[in-house]
Amino acid sequence: MFLFHPSLGFLNQILSWFGVDAIGWLTDPNWALFSVSISTIWMNIGFTFLIMLGGLQSIDRYLYESADIEGAGYFYKLRRITIPMLSPTLFFVVTVTMINAFQTFGQIDMLTRGGPQNETNLLVYSIYREAFVNYQYGTASAQAVILFAIILIMTLIQFKLGEKKVHYQ
Repeated sequence: MFLFHPSLGFLNQILSWFGVDAIGWLTDPNWALFSVSISTIWMNIGFTFLIMLGGLQSIDRYLYESADIEGAGYFYKLRRITIPMLSPTLFFVVTVTMINAFQTFGQIDMLTRGGPQNETNLLVYSIYREAFVNYQYGTASAQAVILFAIILIMTLIQFKLGEKKVHYQ
């Protein structure tokens, strides 16, 4: 929250160095969802980095050595070795990140509480408000089923389209 503060926030301090007016990151409806998205990406980038690092370390070095002996350049090795061998990890990361994006709750609750003007009131936060603020459990359950269906459909589409491009050793 201090990063996005309207007057003391680091982002607005950087903007002031360039002569740009301060932005109400969490109070302006045009910027609120973007701000929550940036904080969510920042929060999840460590997990993504660790998974990708594990995938990169699992690629056998003899493939790169063979390519070096053949005289392959960096971009050839990237296109023909690294990306195909990293494709299962990339597929996993993209799938999990997409599912996590639909389940963003904590950032919205802490930063904006669904505001301003309900601009950041996404489906998960709406389920929470219906169930635990308005005590409308039936509506919240229906929304949860819809969220499940959306995530299931998106995951199935991703498996259908992305699984063909995954190369297993």
